[in-house]
Amino acid sequence: MSYAFFMPSISYMGEGCIKNLGNEIKSRGLRKSLIVTDKILVNIGLVKKLTNVLDENKIEYVIFDETKPNPTVTNVNDGLKMLKDNGCDFVISFGGGSPHDAAKGIALVAANGGDIKDYEGVDRSAHPQLPLMSINTTAGT
Repeated sequence: MSYAFFMPSISYMGEGCIKNLGNEIKSRGLRKSLIVTDKILVNIGLVKKLTNVLDENKIEYVIFDETKPNPTVTNVNDGLKMLKDNGCDFVISFGGGSPHDAAKGIALVAANGGDIKDYEGVDRSAHPQLPLMSINTTAGT
């Protein structure tokens, strides 16, 4: 059984939940994703399970796999550049805490401008982040 909740990002949980992603994306009118992940998840083939679903549903994507443990400002800036250069209108984070943290920063700055450092503190953004869908690969995230 799989579950989804909205706060405002979406976290998919449960065996087989990734199969629901295509319909969820289409229902929201989204068209092209920046997938934020890391090289290990790409190399072991887990990201391929996600991209297969996106391909089957004719949803465009680009993969940012440069996320490092405890993401840096550079990770956010590099991911943001890839998002903008490729015309992405939403973000999928795939992995554990580091890809999720980087994706949140990318989605926030994409919608609000400036630099991720501008948002240190509470209630610093004027606009909601870009739509963000998170697929957790660890139990602790």
